[in-house]
Amino acid sequence: MSKINSGQLFTLLIGVRMFSIICSAQPSNAEQMAGAALSVLLQLLAVLPMTALYRQDGFSLKKEMLLGRFGKVLYIIFFIVWGALSFSSLWGVTKSVYFPIDSSLAGSFILAAVCVYTASLGLKSVSRYSTIMFGLIIFSLFIMIIGAYPKADLANFAPNAHLSGIINNALKDFCSSGELVMMFILMEFIPSKKTQNVMKFFAGKLILTELVAVIEITVLGKIMDISDFPFFSAGSFSQPFSIQRADSLYMVLFTMLCVMTVTLQIILCSWLIQEILPDLKYSALLSAVLMMGMSWAVNIFNIDLTPVTGLLILVLSVIIPIIMYIKRRYSKNEIKNAPAGNTASADA
Repeated sequence: MSKINSGQLFTLLIGVRMFSIICSAQPSNAEQMAGAALSVLLQLLAVLPMTALYRQDGFSLKKEMLLGRFGKVLYIIFFIVWGALSFSSLWGVTKSVYFPIDSSLAGSFILAAVCVYTASLGLKSVSRYSTIMFGLIIFSLFIMIIGAYPKADLANFAPNAHLSGIINNALKDFCSSGELVMMFILMEFIPSKKTQNVMKFFAGKLILTELVAVIEITVLGKIMDISDFPFFSAGSFSQPFSIQRADSLYMVLFTMLCVMTVTLQIILCSWLIQEILPDLKYSALLSAVLMMGMSWAVNIFNIDLTPVTGLLILVLSVIIPIIMYIKRRYSKNEIKNAPAGNTASADA
């Protein structure tokens, strides 16, 4: 698969995070903002083993995956689940927010076809696309801030926060941080300086989360409690233009981020499938079909996958890297402490 650089890793992960923020139905408040900050701090600590692994000479996730094929299957399951949640977010938004298609199902099939085609162009293509998307994110937020400034009311912000609520919101934020798992896999495709922009990503993630929350709180106030998707409601109330509404800009941003997020899941899922079954054809199409099938089941049976995603994120981005790091350090120490004669005979 194609290589990317650390800057593209940053824009890919920021795009995935921004898509989650846009699709969030949770009302913003002081507890949510404090919980998000606490979650980012915990995530910074959680990725230390991951970054330590990639700083070691000669480390290759492809060759040293914990549990071998079974470990790769676990990551495949995660990417299918996350892709399914992305499709479900599309369906949810199209039902609550005006979208220029008559059927959300038809829209999902069109989106899936576009994502499969984009995935066929490779990781380098979607990473370049993410750079453009980062510029669109900045531009969209700039327009929203201009529109929100004259309508914002600081009296809407009530700094009431309880420790239990902060912890609850921190857990929710962690369970929606699938970009941690993507980070672990994507660093495999960075030739050098793999961890250079990791800290920048977490800083950008916190800024995006808190900035959008401030806009939603100050502009919407109590209206946010009856809003299905606060981001789009805040966009509707924050119109900087007297003639042309800016809603279409946010819908374009949402759609393009959805394409990028799903495409990235398909690419990573397809790569892992090819690692297990190298002779399998149409792995990208298979990945998209599995994602759509799971998304359909989640919507039909109204399944809450938050505990599942939280557990998978914890295992795949924290526990497995810790075990791999300890295992690698232990193996190096064994080689270093082995008698010279044993080392020589082993080399022979």
